[in-house]
Amino acid sequence: MKGEKVLIQKLNTVADWIIRIVMINIITIILSLPIITLYPAVSAGYRLFSDYVNKDEVHIISGYYEYFKKDLWKKIVLGLVFVLVIILGYANVTYYLEYVNQESGLFYLMGYYVTIILLMIAFVVVLYSFTVVSVYPKAKYMTIYKLSFYLSGRYFLKTILLIVSTVLPFLLLLTPLTAVMFVFSGVSLSILLNVILTRQAVIYLKGLGEKNV
Repeated sequence: MKGEKVLIQKLNTVADWIIRIVMINIITIILSLPIITLYPAVSAGYRLFSDYVNKDEVHIISGYYEYFKKDLWKKIVLGLVFVLVIILGYANVTYYLEYVNQESGLFYLMGYYVTIILLMIAFVVVLYSFTVVSVYPKAKYMTIYKLSFYLSGRYFLKTILLIVSTVLPFLLLLTPLTAVMFVFSGVSLSILLNVILTRQAVIYLKGLGEKNV
């Protein structure tokens, strides 16, 4: 009997996590469709998964909505800034690549690689910004950017894992069959892995204290 109860509890836990992953995935995709709400949607998913990882029982729908609307305009601005930076970076890469293919000289080759590096930095700053915003939602924009950049260097190995874990679920889009899996779990898995990999960063940020941020 005791063994059966343990088994049932474990099955219930697995079922709960499957429901959470599927529900948060669908909600995040729907709320990200307007594009400008992409950052708030992912941020809400991050906060909700953080609660679940810390074993805080929060209702999926109401909890997600509360996190989504909290500091909504600030998160929209953060998202738009990141999108603008990435678009400009991509445009520069395309520009330099055209000249690199024509073998136009060392200047364009250096410009190409520098832009690639800056794009990667911008990408990891975006990933860590969800962590910073979750701990210090009232922090100023520059503080969020600086702390995100600092965390990416402080936890360099985890940063590499963070990049890989963020990109891998999107590979599900490569085939029609796995694309269906992505609709039900791809975005959620990426966010959940981000939460797990940044737990140490969260502890560090909380240790700083709000007065020092």
